[in-house]
Amino acid sequence: MFTRAFSVRTAHLLCIGMTATVVPLALAPSASAKTHTVACSQTALRTAITQANSTPGTDTLKLTARCTYALTSELPSITSPIVINGNHATLTRTAGSFRILTVNGGNLTLRKTTITNGNAAGSAILSSDGGGILVTGNGTLTVDCSVIRDNTAAFGGGIGVSSGSQAHVSESVVRDNSSTQNGGGLVNNGTLTVRSSQISRNTAGGAGGGVASVGTLTITTSNLVDNTAQTGGGIANGVPTLPGGTATVSLSNISQNQAANNNPGGIYNNNGTVTLQSTVVAGNTPNNCSTSPSPVPGCVG
Repeated sequence: MFTRAFSVRTAHLLCIGMTATVVPLALAPSASAKTHTVACSQTALRTAITQANSTPGTDTLKLTARCTYALTSELPSITSPIVINGNHATLTRTAGSFRILTVNGGNLTLRKTTITNGNAAGSAILSSDGGGILVTGNGTLTVDCSVIRDNTAAFGGGIGVSSGSQAHVSESVVRDNSSTQNGGGLVNNGTLTVRSSQISRNTAGGAGGGVASVGTLTITTSNLVDNTAQTGGGIANGVPTLPGGTATVSLSNISQNQAANNNPGGIYNNNGTVTLQSTVVAGNTPNNCSTSPSPVPGCVG
């Protein structure tokens, strides 16, 4: 049985292991790909993203180690392949109302970065979704060894994934985000995978305190704990107004999540498919899955 800290310890060890053991392959670099060292200022970061968007190939932005990039307006949308090596830097909103990062048809890999205090309400693109990060326009997001925290939106307080887009979250923490409607931590209308990560203390005014999904959702070796929603404190596969998609959860722990009234605190399933594999769903309030409108096979109580 998993303890509540199991997946977080695993994630941290994997991140450390990756840092210690990954060796660059001896491949010829693309003539158009560049590495940009980004000074510790929001102006430098904006300039680097704009330059990277304008060139073919995958550009890498190397942020200043442990810098706090204090943002007073929204960063340029990611429209090309970009890797951000954060070096434990923080991207945070300090004025106004906007999300931190928008992937609009591009392909972003985000490593060792904290995304915090985003608010989608004032953003130029799809201002209802993705308080910290939005993936739209058939874009792709990969989040590795990072923290997404204290962001807010109507849907997907931490991360929002639009239809046709995809996101992959590994060895990361998604915590203390909030949505006024669905998906306190993450909302998924496309394809979302979560591996060796912690989704905790997120809050939704509607369904899915941790995750709300109507697309394809895969979660493995992860903890979903202490999330809160009206229904589906941990996971909502579907919401009361829309049927769910396909959710597969393996080797994970869904516990200590809360829902209101007699709604399921663990997993809510509305006419979707939920498959649990070696996963613990226990200790959720007021019940784990028993009052879900559609059964959750393997979930008791």
